[in-house]
Amino acid sequence: MEIIPAIDVSNGKCVRLYQGLKGTEKVYYEDPFEAIEFWINKGANRIHFIDLDGAWGSDINKMLFKNIIKKASNKLKIQVGGGIRDIESALDLIKIGVDRIILGTIAITDPKIIQKLVKMIGSNKIIIAIDYHSEKIAIQGWTKLSNKNPFSFGKEIENMGIRFILFSSIKADGTLSGPDFQNIRKMIKTVKKASIYVAGGIRNTDDLDELKEIGVKGVVIGKAFYEQTVPFSIIKNSKYDDENIFKED
Repeated sequence: MEIIPAIDVSNGKCVRLYQGLKGTEKVYYEDPFEAIEFWINKGANRIHFIDLDGAWGSDINKMLFKNIIKKASNKLKIQVGGGIRDIESALDLIKIGVDRIILGTIAITDPKIIQKLVKMIGSNKIIIAIDYHSEKIAIQGWTKLSNKNPFSFGKEIENMGIRFILFSSIKADGTLSGPDFQNIRKMIKTVKKASIYVAGGIRNTDDLDELKEIGVKGVVIGKAFYEQTVPFSIIKNSKYDDENIFKED
């Protein structure tokens, strides 16, 4: 199971939110590049890099993200999300060194773009984020709920050739209250080909042990790392390392 530290950026700073709510930002690093250097030093092979302002419709972090990606992409793999709403933006990120792009809103509003991107860059470069609340998928930086059910949509995008799904409970996000195990199990049973990554609510290594046991392929960890309820040492812990599942096609 892959362990991936999260770096969420708002107004140029590394922050964490509570249940994804704008206005609940807690700053952990004034400079996101310092956060990346920290995770490189801790042995991270990949980071989860999110432009929160981009998800909310602003391009305030656009140049900052590009500069950081160009500097850091030769040191570790970077998966980027937040406000990627067209093919040009996705391709631009791949060209400057992003390993995987994370798409959410656009997968709901224009699924044909997903099919096009799979053909253009390959399924190993795309993660579809299914961020849910009350069995509905949220869009536009979690500010609106669509009418899409996360489980039927999981099957839908799997049939488009999507290989990676990031399944995130908005209710659990940033709360340190525990993952939504019930719905995670349901999603793993629903899709047969795509690998399920999860985020939201991770408290401790017991949570990680259970997620690994039920078949989760990767976990994005934010607040539990920054509040040190999960030790940094697990990044290099072979107990969670299943390298065979991360080989590229």
